[in-house]
Amino acid sequence: MDEFNLDNFVSLEGLIARARNIIWDSMPYARGALHSLEERSKEDDVYISFYDYILEVVTEVLDPAVESGAWNVVEAFYEMCEALLGLGSSMLGETIEDLVVKDLVGYRPELMRWAGPLLRGLVEAY
Repeated sequence: MDEFNLDNFVSLEGLIARARNIIWDSMPYARGALHSLEERSKEDDVYISFYDYILEVVTEVLDPAVESGAWNVVEAFYEMCEALLGLGSSMLGETIEDLVVKDLVGYRPELMRWAGPLLRGLVEAY
């Protein structure tokens, strides 16, 4: 039997909305960055993808948190990743692999201590 994939049951817009809500709820530290991204998107009339949302959180929230040692923010980021992976979307999983797993494996393996079981599974399969 094939694994469940939410992509087969929910529209892309619905998946992005679910992902955005998870990011908003689980990463209060990222709300300013999300608001800025959404405002820029409105001004430029540009569509926001999974990749855009997660990239914004990585560059505007996670990277500065790692640099400053704000480990509570780092922990919240990896909890957010786990919640996003828990949606069961292969498209979202691929985005997290591109933006998070490659970074963990290639540049910041010390952050693996905050990775949950779903993210660890992606790292092991990478």
